[in-house]
Amino acid sequence: MAKWLISRREYRASFVLFLVIWVVLLGNLLLEKYEVWKPATSQPLATHNLDSLLAQLQVEKRTFYKSDSSQKSWESKKEESKPLQLHPFDPNTVSREEWLAMNLPEKVFNGLEKYRSKGGRIRKPEQVLKLYNLKPEIAEAMLPFVQLDTVSLNKGNRFAAKPFPKFEAKEKPKPFDLNLADTTQLMGVFGIGRGLSNRIVRHRNGLGGFLKKEQLYDVFGLDSAVVDELFLKAYISPNPEITRLAINTLTEEELAKNPYIRKGFARIIVKYRTQHGDFHKPEDLLEIKIIKPDLVEKLRPYLTF
Repeated sequence: MAKWLISRREYRASFVLFLVIWVVLLGNLLLEKYEVWKPATSQPLATHNLDSLLAQLQVEKRTFYKSDSSQKSWESKKEESKPLQLHPFDPNTVSREEWLAMNLPEKVFNGLEKYRSKGGRIRKPEQVLKLYNLKPEIAEAMLPFVQLDTVSLNKGNRFAAKPFPKFEAKEKPKPFDLNLADTTQLMGVFGIGRGLSNRIVRHRNGLGGFLKKEQLYDVFGLDSAVVDELFLKAYISPNPEITRLAINTLTEEELAKNPYIRKGFARIIVKYRTQHGDFHKPEDLLEIKIIKPDLVEKLRPYLTF
């Protein structure tokens, strides 16, 4: 059997060395591909240039803020140095030129103008104390000179106080005489329509006029509630002028117009008068057997002989 030229230990060392070489070569290729590794010949970063640049920026920054604050301070001192030349003015209509002529701050007017452009109005002089950017001492000096046009303010204000409308009490209609009333007046009473008003007028004319309230209950369709309502607006005169009923001269047709006599009684009265002569008093009608005493009492005020 042939013997090994190299030992087992030497073989293992050679394998490890080969593996290390292979890993180094592969790593080098990967570093070059992804630019992680830079050649040693690259130019080093000039850090002293960066420090110089940062120092320059700091100086310029300090110079800018210093000049800006100086400018603002100078402008504010310029505004404060001018004495106020106030005169009466309306903050709702004052112009920029008038405002600046009083040596008031322009930035305050800018805020006031913006407020007015949105529909805002100064309605009380004390509101100028709340103007934006206005110093309290300047506001106090302005206050006595503020003059508001209240007339124009109230015209544009839908919540402005308006005079309370005067209500004139309607004159209560005067009561009317029931014996002189027409159908229009009667229809002005609650519960009386056109048909009922016509029946009242016909009944009144047939009687010769109303003498008392109870006579209205004889009108068909007129109940007590409507009668009471009627007498809230109407009245019957204590001594009304009525048309008398000439019982001895009127024809049958004329007598029949009276709602108490009607056609049936009218024919009987005329026949009795023709046979027995004229009537001399209301009680003579009782000689006609079908005529009752209550009918005679109803007719009594209207009869004439």
